Amino acid sequence: MKLPKPISAARWIAGITALCLAAACQSQPTTLVVEAVAPVETVEPVAVATELDTTEPDGPITNQWGGVIPDAKPTTPIDNGALGEIE
Repeated sequence: MKLPKPISAARWIAGITALCLAAACQSQPTTLVVEAVAPVETVEPVAVATELDTTEPDGPITNQWGGVIPDAKPTTPIDNGALGEIE
């Protein structure tokens, strides 16, 4: 019995796919194992924060580009990334 061409082609593609998957499983890269050794000397911190500065700066706050950061939040809704009105 001769199979129709679409079924024959599907079996051929499935066979090639299975062959490629089997070859991929056999050709995995080797695993590199590295052992980490702890330092001999104890490590001491360079500096420890003892007190946080929570005071508000006087005047306007500027960002890293020199722009003024407003204290108020936008009062109008912000749609699609647009800037809202600040009062």
